[in-house]
Amino acid sequence: MQATAIRIPLKELEDAQFVKVEEQYVPSYAITRSGLKVSRASIFGIVVRRYENERFAAIRLDDFTGTIDVMAFGDSMSLLKDINECNAVKVLGRIRQGNNGLFILAEGIQKLGFYEEMYKRLEILKCYYGYLKEAQQDIKEEGKEKASSENAKKPLEEAKKSQDKKKLMLADFVSADELQIERQVIE
Repeated sequence: MQATAIRIPLKELEDAQFVKVEEQYVPSYAITRSGLKVSRASIFGIVVRRYENERFAAIRLDDFTGTIDVMAFGDSMSLLKDINECNAVKVLGRIRQGNNGLFILAEGIQKLGFYEEMYKRLEILKCYYGYLKEAQQDIKEEGKEKASSENAKKPLEEAKKSQDKKKLMLADFVSADELQIERQVIE
């Protein structure tokens, strides 16, 4: 039986721990930062790099939260044949451990049209917006705890700088128009 592919942002796979399972019919998997066990993933991304030789083909995907390599070997190389840099794609594949960290072994790939790409971006932003709200709440709680100490001004300024830095992370890849659309979608 094939494991279900899970839709996740690449940020979840950044520090994931890979678990290689030796049992027959039991897939290896990665444990994400939120504790999710993922053996197959369905991800969206923009192709930022492409490489191909006789043995394998590879692309690097960026979904605005992180990057990951997608690889195909042998007959599967045909999956990546028509994929070029700057294409928006949806990839279905198995998570594997390589010399340079985790990668996805491609099982299927689909180019996305403009509207599909915008929808996927909004999904990612919605997820990322949740991370930001959570971080903002943590910063407020830290600020309240540190405000009771003697040097209340300094910790509050540090918390504010940290909050501004997290907001800048979002602003790096979202224009004001996209952010406005995202807020409307979330509300």
